[in-house]
Amino acid sequence: MAHDDVITLRYQVARRAQAQWAAVPAAQRARQLARAADWMLDHADEVIATIVHENGKRPVEALGHELSASVANIRWLCEHGPAALRPQDVPLPLMPHRRAELRREPWGVVLVIAPWNFPLSIPLGHVFAALLAGNAVILKPSEITPTIGALIDDILADCGLPANLVGLVQGDGKVGQRLIAGRPDKILFTGSLATGRKVMEAAAAVPIPVCMELGGVDAMIVLPDADLDLASSAAVWGSMFNGGQVCASVERLLVHESIREAFVGRVVDKARSLEPATDLGRITAPRQRDVYDRHLADARERGLTIRCGGDYCTPDTLAPTVVEGEGIEDAAVYREETFGPMLAVRSFRRDDDAVRMHEELDGGLTASVFSRNEARAAAVASRLSAGLVSINDVAATLHALPQLPWGGVGSSGFGRSHGIEGLVALTRSKVVDTPRAGGLGFKRPWWFPYDATQREVIAAHARLVGSGSLRKRARAAADLGRSTLRLLLRHPRL
Repeated sequence: MAHDDVITLRYQVARRAQAQWAAVPAAQRARQLARAADWMLDHADEVIATIVHENGKRPVEALGHELSASVANIRWLCEHGPAALRPQDVPLPLMPHRRAELRREPWGVVLVIAPWNFPLSIPLGHVFAALLAGNAVILKPSEITPTIGALIDDILADCGLPANLVGLVQGDGKVGQRLIAGRPDKILFTGSLATGRKVMEAAAAVPIPVCMELGGVDAMIVLPDADLDLASSAAVWGSMFNGGQVCASVERLLVHESIREAFVGRVVDKARSLEPATDLGRITAPRQRDVYDRHLADARERGLTIRCGGDYCTPDTLAPTVVEGEGIEDAAVYREETFGPMLAVRSFRRDDDAVRMHEELDGGLTASVFSRNEARAAAVASRLSAGLVSINDVAATLHALPQLPWGGVGSSGFGRSHGIEGLVALTRSKVVDTPRAGGLGFKRPWWFPYDATQREVIAAHARLVGSGSLRKRARAAADLGRSTLRLLLRHPRL
């Protein structure tokens, strides 16, 4: 458990290291950070074994969603990030005598509060983007996966970073509160809505800007002309991989009433065929059993039908579960994030009904639409409130693509990680405005003293920039030139 004096020291040394690091050109920072990808590939067996042992996901998932995704993200950031961080000239057509440069400067010290379900790829994505942008990082991994959190120190060891640039602080939510009280310059949080609210409340007291990824109750919409074999396989994988412990997993299945029986039957058959030992990750956080038990008890009390599953196939593995029935829209399994291998099924009659059902719950991280008619699917997708919508695929896969921004809407959070958008969000914009050709500029016509000629100048300028007509703009430009000349002649002291 980290004490307040230890946390204070962490921030002090991190700020000193950050000042040194920010002075390093972004291209050089990228070259140093890229070494981590090589280290991870060289130590792949060790990385995967650590994840499987502590987190419980299957080896193929540890390889794909943790190691491979992290390596791809690091490489992409290091190859494309420096260009996005370069200063940019901003044209000023109405002030050609001035030059404006937009600069991207680091926030300072970024606090990363990481989850336990993807304990390597999520924090690594945040840490490397923050470092490339010139920040220092304080990382608090989940108290459930501390060994994987410590692995990040090993991954960074060969990058030649300044000492104390990345500080690892282990502990529970109380440690997280102390870290926020230590006044980081920005917070990146991934976790539950309930904890996210506490983080926001603590950050608001300072205030500190935050980026929040809070999960959701994501939906998959199956239109009547969908490929049932493709869509049913996607529904099972999208809801059950990593034991369903995925913020972007499919939790609600909205199926057209004309194909409901045939489609749900396929989903149930494929869910029953899963092997706990090879396909399903174990329950990583024991407290999740309380959520599963509550959702199952609520479903039974409401008289809903549990088509498969509904119990534990091993002490730490919930059997793949599919729930349907009249009134499911009011059930906990449908309205709340289960974060486990459970799928709630509801049918709709029209596309408009499917959109309405999707929008009934606040928030949205991902969504998916299945149809053989891509134009129809795209029309539905365009109406869904979500950070990412996939057509004929399951959007949970998109977190592994470093080019795409990642984040939700509403109660699923705000702000984005990944991609250029996520990288730029880890900088503050600064504009430096200077005279061109090294001149001193001249006194402005809108400075004192105020008089009627000055008003003519400002009115002509407003007509020039605000008019949509080329004729009016030309007339305003002529008026501006004449009134400016009169102003200069009347007020030579300008």
